[in-house]
Amino acid sequence: METTLNIRVDILERVAKAAQLKNMTCSEMIVLLIKQVMGDIRFPEPIGRLVRYQERRWPKDWRVFHVQVREDDYEYLVDCRRLFKMSVSLILAYAVQRYLSKLLKRKMTDNYHFMNYMLIRETIDNLISWRLIWGFPPNLEKLLASETSD
Repeated sequence: METTLNIRVDILERVAKAAQLKNMTCSEMIVLLIKQVMGDIRFPEPIGRLVRYQERRWPKDWRVFHVQVREDDYEYLVDCRRLFKMSVSLILAYAVQRYLSKLLKRKMTDNYHFMNYMLIRETIDNLISWRLIWGFPPNLEKLLASETSD
């Protein structure tokens, strides 16, 4: 899938250098960086809060960047936007600031921190609940069995 991000030039340059050093595409590096942020969230932002965007800058300071992502990674980005109430570009800017230097020092053995994506519907006392799962959960059979028993 392809989507676009409005990225500050300085951030895009840092991502491009890191991707080159790690022998990956910029799109892969962007997804990898954003996936690091999921560990930072303890509770989603309150309902009704507006999505925050990056600070305003001159038009020359921005680039529109086309990102190629897998379908599950696209859903992950959309979920992050919803849970953090931040644009994907702002999440990326945060991730670059917080995680890029650590990623550059780390030996890369797996480019996909969360490789599977599941959406499970549950009904509890006539209330519908949706569970978002990134990664491959233990007891998958039990989760899928509870999905089909509703």
